[in-house]
Amino acid sequence: MKICTIKNSSLVITGILIFILPVKVFGQADSLSQSMKSLTTDSIMPGPIHSLYVTSGACSNMIYLGSSISQNKPLYSTGVSYGYRSSLFVSASVSHLNGVDPFVAFSTLSLNYSHTFNSWFDISSDISGFKTSKSLQDTLFSDFTFFNFTTGFDWKLMYTKVSLGGLISRDKRGYLQIRNSRYFETPELFKGKGLISFDPNINILFGEVVKIETTTGIKKYGASPPFRHLKKNPNNTSETYTYKFGLMDFEFSLPVTFTYGRFSVEAVPDYILPAFTNTEYPAPKGFSVFLYLFIRIF
Repeated sequence: MKICTIKNSSLVITGILIFILPVKVFGQADSLSQSMKSLTTDSIMPGPIHSLYVTSGACSNMIYLGSSISQNKPLYSTGVSYGYRSSLFVSASVSHLNGVDPFVAFSTLSLNYSHTFNSWFDISSDISGFKTSKSLQDTLFSDFTFFNFTTGFDWKLMYTKVSLGGLISRDKRGYLQIRNSRYFETPELFKGKGLISFDPNINILFGEVVKIETTTGIKKYGASPPFRHLKKNPNNTSETYTYKFGLMDFEFSLPVTFTYGRFSVEAVPDYILPAFTNTEYPAPKGFSVFLYLFIRIF
């Protein structure tokens, strides 16, 4: 993921028109639902029973479950989201990759539910997914579904989320994520209509790791692509491939959200540090920045 900018207002119109897809999944970042909830906090205005949002955003490389699903290309997306009592959200979006045809490379649809039991414990669950254009099934990624269950623990000084997820695609596999964060916000601004919030966090991702071992005893590790099979060299008979559940990467991010009335803008600087180095199958690494825009219609 690299630097992102908000653009392509025509995507908003496209996003409203193109939302016919099967239920599937989206997973690793939860800043979307957090930002929408910030638009309905009691400190700004009473949260409505029903709510509708229009969202738009951009980035130059989309990292998902330890792999790049945009293949290092700039990505622009737009979508809509319906919320019920700020706890149940149904969201749909479409995404365009720079220089890739057709214009809508893939679409997403997700369902998220969260419930707070008390001041220190909450749960959430989501199921979401991607539907790729038929012409990009082989070159980009195949359709897949991801479901996730998360428990949250508030230790006052730190908030911990433990997520167990399952991916259904050409391969079926599980993931574990542990996220530690410390949310805080500024006092109310502009006569109580706005605020700025921060949510620095560290996310640790566990999943399927491939071990490539040669006859000379050299061992190399990498992340098996979650949306398509790992490509092996058919002419190389000196390598054996085994798979295990292990540490994939660390993610450090600092979401900063500015909210004013019905509008919210979020910037998410992010750094990915993989747990392994494999020149034959390099893992995503380095800095990225996401930008999102949220507008509450009602």
